[in-house]
Amino acid sequence: MNIKILYLLLFLSVFLFSCGVSYPKETLQQDAVKLIKKETGIETSVKLYGTTMYLDVLMDELATQNSEELKNVYKTLQKIVSTIVRVPISSDADIKIVVVSAFDGKYNVLLRLFENIDDIKLYSHQLISRTDYEQRQLMEIVGPGAAEKTVENKHEITDEEFVSRLSVSQLGLSAKNNPFLAAIISKLDLQYLLYKDGTVFVLMNSVDNSTVVELLKKNIKDEFEKNIKKYKTFDIKSAILYDKTGKLFAKLKFETAVEKTAGL
Repeated sequence: MNIKILYLLLFLSVFLFSCGVSYPKETLQQDAVKLIKKETGIETSVKLYGTTMYLDVLMDELATQNSEELKNVYKTLQKIVSTIVRVPISSDADIKIVVVSAFDGKYNVLLRLFENIDDIKLYSHQLISRTDYEQRQLMEIVGPGAAEKTVENKHEITDEEFVSRLSVSQLGLSAKNNPFLAAIISKLDLQYLLYKDGTVFVLMNSVDNSTVVELLKKNIKDEFEKNIKKYKTFDIKSAILYDKTGKLFAKLKFETAVEKTAGL
């Protein structure tokens, strides 16, 4: 996906539609569907759960092996995302997170893009750098078996859940300067499971090499602590990682939680 184009479209969306109420909360869901249809010609479904807005779109082309078709899919998703964020920006509804879910009819693949409205506003008003904004991007890819259940599992996404998902999603990108570590993280297939009572639960493939284990623990801990501080979600105190056999991989305690408890 051409991220430069997406950033530009998001910037223009905020600049042009930040004044006034164009999408009242009473008709927000219907208006959002009409807007996407008008701008892209695509039928979608929009649902609101608390401060989270979900947009679902059926795209059979996601399951294709044709590179040209995939390029067209990404271009369409760029336009959908840049269009749908106009709704919360110019609505009287309190929407913090927009989740765009694209999937094929057989649920072989699901691509989810999460947009934090405050992050878009900060970037569009040049209050955060482009690099910082890139580090706030959250994308998840779900395969067969879990895709349909993931689409159906709609709920209000808290700040803690967003930061937890973001940290897991960004781990691979944060290791891009270390090809060895990036390759390992890719093979681990880290997946956010749940946030409950201050603890994040993460699922992953197993790993046995003790040196790699310690390197991973540090990388995961650093990524979480960075985002906890950035979003001030200090209620996130720890993470528990299990491999896909149910075996405990690691328990991590975040220093930011200690700092808050100490009153620092």
